[in-house]
Amino acid sequence: MYELLIVSKTNDTDGLIARVEKVLGDAQASDVKVDKLGKKQLAYAIKKESEADYTVFMFDAQGAAISDLWDMLRLEQESLLRYLIIKQKAKKVSKKKKIIAEEVKEKKTPKVTVVTKKATESEKVRESKSKVKVDNKKGAKVAGETKATKVSKVKVKSKKK
Repeated sequence: MYELLIVSKTNDTDGLIARVEKVLGDAQASDVKVDKLGKKQLAYAIKKESEADYTVFMFDAQGAAISDLWDMLRLEQESLLRYLIIKQKAKKVSKKKKIIAEEVKEKKTPKVTVVTKKATESEKVRESKSKVKVDNKKGAKVAGETKATKVSKVKVKSKKK
């Protein structure tokens, strides 16, 4: 995978793009993508130009195709200001990322089992610093009693200071 950046004069950008695409087509480059970045202000004047059009080509090609493209760009003096060809490295996935990906696939959601227990007479209700008010259908209110029935709702009310 290669990436070609072209900085060209604003008046002949389309013609230069067509010539580059023709060279890439002749060299049997595949997956050619053209991204026009548009007109940008240059940091300094190049060949008396203060603005230029930026274009990026991304493509797959053989080494011989790159040398043909390089020769064509080197001889292109009228509309081309600067160019750069970069070979992109294939992204390698680290071993840690592979292991993490495998663990995520293997990891299943744990099953949750809920065990309920009925309150017996021998169990005691402890008083805490905050007042506990227990409401259930039988209407039992437990504050400091030692006997309790099954609790359906618990409301905790703390003292406001």
